[in-house]
Amino acid sequence: MGVNREMAILMNFKECAAICSFDVLPEGLEAKFNMYTPNNNSELIPRTYLSELFESYQVPNHLRQRLVEGIEEIEQNDVLFHFTKFLVEDMCSARERCDETPYSNMTPGCMRHHGDLYSFLLLLACVVPSMNKLRRRSVPQAYYEHIPHQPLKHQLEKLALYGDPKVHDFPWVMNFYTCSIFLLDRFYFIPYRFGDPFTMFRQVDTREVIALRHAGEEFRSDGQRNGINDVIDVEGSFTSEWHENETFIIANRINPMGFVERETTPILKQEWERVLEVGDTLLALHIPSGPGYTPERIKQSMAMALEFYDRYFPELSIKGFWSSSWLYDTRLSLVLDNEKSNIVRVQRQFYNYPTLEGDGMLRYEVFGDWKADPVVSPVELTTSLQRAAAGYMKAGARFNTLSMVVLREDVPRIGSMPYITDADRERFLQTVDSHLPKRTGRIPQE
Repeated sequence: MGVNREMAILMNFKECAAICSFDVLPEGLEAKFNMYTPNNNSELIPRTYLSELFESYQVPNHLRQRLVEGIEEIEQNDVLFHFTKFLVEDMCSARERCDETPYSNMTPGCMRHHGDLYSFLLLLACVVPSMNKLRRRSVPQAYYEHIPHQPLKHQLEKLALYGDPKVHDFPWVMNFYTCSIFLLDRFYFIPYRFGDPFTMFRQVDTREVIALRHAGEEFRSDGQRNGINDVIDVEGSFTSEWHENETFIIANRINPMGFVERETTPILKQEWERVLEVGDTLLALHIPSGPGYTPERIKQSMAMALEFYDRYFPELSIKGFWSSSWLYDTRLSLVLDNEKSNIVRVQRQFYNYPTLEGDGMLRYEVFGDWKADPVVSPVELTTSLQRAAAGYMKAGARFNTLSMVVLREDVPRIGSMPYITDADRERFLQTVDSHLPKRTGRIPQE
């Protein structure tokens, strides 16, 4: 027996999912589906928008036909159409809700002819409703009209030239199709819910900031998580502590040079205010390639981002900024010119801290492969950064991916190192690579 639109709307999550027969669905959708109010849209993607898109990109006729047939196959299956409209609504609001639902490529088994197009069409269906949401917030069109076209242009070219509909890095490009990420001056920004196990405090008089790690995590003697890069420190490891009563907190301080200190630090609670806790909202900063990676542009972009989100998303209560990158690894300051290198100059403006990620990102960004190993399999070293990084690794050391935080109150101080002191830098030099059998030390700079 067939299912009409009215029957589809009455179905529960499990019934819809069973009929659609997806190869994979993100976890946590059922509760959202139960709260979903179906809309009466008769088109998954407005045909006027689709026509404008086809004309703008001069999409060849055979591809136009293929895409329209794929859309119609979804629309003509009432259960799949109903469920897809739910997915679109959830995806369009996920980022501003700081929802980390792990969306990825998905194929409904009920699509017999164009199932391979589904992931792309699902993303494409997010563009118009996302823009409408921003329009209702009175966000000027100039902020979002070009956002979806960064991945869209590449996707249409790939389809036209090779017939390949696969979506590369679905979670990342979803930010663009849903118009959730904004380029403000030099950097991209998107809301992010802070979830790392530490709390930041500000001294009420001096305005100094300190981050204290939560209890129960194991660190090497160099203050990095034990086991990073498969390097385990058996003899020198320590476990973070947190002791608190009505008067004080005693815990392991995160040195803003990006490592956890072995010795605990006490603070009097009446002298320090909590300024960042798990669950607070930050803006995640993403770094597009190109020139302008400087403290000045970081400061300018962050100031613009705060103004933008305060005006158009006032409900978010932004506490500051977060990011994770190989660029923040303070070990790079051992091999690069500390006065001239923008990498070092920028990371000195952040409160850096260790993560569970090793040096895969650096290997990819610097040497072109996530598993590149200039020690075992020498590669051609054409840049000073490649030579510096390879020299450090050949000496037996490894890099890490670090994260950073900048609190909103400290944005005006970017350029003058709002968190890192000379004492922090000295302690870093005393601690870095202390877990290695033969301490690496500073590599001569070129």
